[in-house]
Amino acid sequence: MVSPRENFLLAVNHKEPYWLPCPLFDGSAITIQHGLIERCSSGLDDWGVRWELKDQRSDSFPTCHPLEYPDMVDDYPMPSPYEPKIIEKALESASKADRENAILIGDNGWGLFERAWLLLGMARFFLWAFRHQDALKRLIERIAEVKIALTEELIRRADVDAIWYGDDWGMEDRLLMSPETWREIIKPYQAKLYWAAKKHGVLVLQHSDGKIEDIIPDLIEIGVDILNIQRECNDWQRITQKYGDQITLRGGVSARTLDIGSPKEIIKEVEECCQLGKHGGIILAPGQSLKYPPEKINIMFKTWMKKGHYKKLN
Repeated sequence: MVSPRENFLLAVNHKEPYWLPCPLFDGSAITIQHGLIERCSSGLDDWGVRWELKDQRSDSFPTCHPLEYPDMVDDYPMPSPYEPKIIEKALESASKADRENAILIGDNGWGLFERAWLLLGMARFFLWAFRHQDALKRLIERIAEVKIALTEELIRRADVDAIWYGDDWGMEDRLLMSPETWREIIKPYQAKLYWAAKKHGVLVLQHSDGKIEDIIPDLIEIGVDILNIQRECNDWQRITQKYGDQITLRGGVSARTLDIGSPKEIIKEVEECCQLGKHGGIILAPGQSLKYPPEKINIMFKTWMKKGHYKKLN
């Protein structure tokens, strides 16, 4: 009998799965989080960024970006990844996980670009990218040092099977910065994040909103195993054809479709993922971890049950 964990790993290794893995429905993956406060409803997060909840219908927004000048970078107080509260939350969740039937994913939190612009403000980030690039690289390096330590703690203490890195590099139709700028400022430090996991034999899962197809070869080069990207912005058919067994895609059902789409649109997206995933390389999931109408999730589930099961279990 094949477990959901084993079936998930078949797909990631681009072998024919018994069914299209879908953690939402088959419990094949469990994500645990560390206790570093990356965002809060009001007040300061653990990085010193101030947040405010202005509208009860939406999340909080950053209202103060503390890093104003390049000469502040080296002395800016970064959070310690070794405080007990940081790992205790992850350890508690890991102790409850069914490791026989699910892979355990450690969520590393917000990524290098997001944390850098939160500290600087978006406008200042891009200004520094051209006028103070050395200071910006040093800031990203210091953020990476914290994130690498978090990765090592999650692997050493919680024994995770994969590390989830999140960073939103794209807009709806292109990257937020040129591929060349991304390669100059982000890629070297992103590679260090991935190596912190890869050297322990741990899978690397990267999330990004927006259209990021231009840098998929770079992500493959530096070690991404599973890429969680928006289907409405990226051509999954072309990506699977072009990169073959080099990367696994996770998601496939647009958050937009699950939120405001018709039943026919949900069915269409799920069926297309079921077709793409017959020989591995696809993990079915909503494009974003949001709250959706139960009836929409039920349509997704019924379509997955009907079209996403490929082989009979022994």
